[in-house]
Amino acid sequence: KHDGINAEYGGIWLGIKTLEFLESKTYDWRDLWSIPGNRGKFQRILSQFTPHSWTKFDWGYTEDVKRWFAVVGICTIIMIFELNTFYLKAVLWIPPPNLINAGRAFVMLFMGAVSMREQYEYMSNPLCKRFGQQSWVAVCILVTECMIVIKFGYETITKPFPAHIVIFWVLFVVIFLGWSFWNFTYKLPRRKRTASGRELSESYDDVDLRASKKSN
Repeated sequence: KHDGINAEYGGIWLGIKTLEFLESKTYDWRDLWSIPGNRGKFQRILSQFTPHSWTKFDWGYTEDVKRWFAVVGICTIIMIFELNTFYLKAVLWIPPPNLINAGRAFVMLFMGAVSMREQYEYMSNPLCKRFGQQSWVAVCILVTECMIVIKFGYETITKPFPAHIVIFWVLFVVIFLGWSFWNFTYKLPRRKRTASGRELSESYDDVDLRASKKSN
């Protein structure tokens, strides 16, 4: 259990550090033969396997209630994909070392990356009016997997949860809804009022400064 937790947090930390490195990296693509020195050419060859450019995603999920629930929905879909990994192995009697499991994970990795980019574009670009094709493919795969799990493992997924699991999820839902209500009905409007008041005060200061310059 502890090894699994350490692996999860270690992967999260490594992913964050990788993103920070790629964000701070300078992307300068030049012709290989125009780079002086063998070391520079070797670094250029290695850079071929890095991204062509870098775009930082700012989801802004705490600034807008629609974005908040959209991001929560995306996280829920990802967790269902993860859960289906174990359910499918159980209900279809697929051994863990089987290549089907690795192949599914490999496909989901690249499909998920494209889908996330499409979803971010849909949420951030006002000119984008529909989901991307890969997002719809991911949703269809998820629905198909859930139907397989329900059909062949209904007795497994309908078993009652232990009491401590029920208590945990009830507390989680209560805290989640309570924080959402507090953030979007109290904290965020108060922050916006403070920011607008500060901007109004600064505009008045500018007017007073210009008026004093004219009088002088």
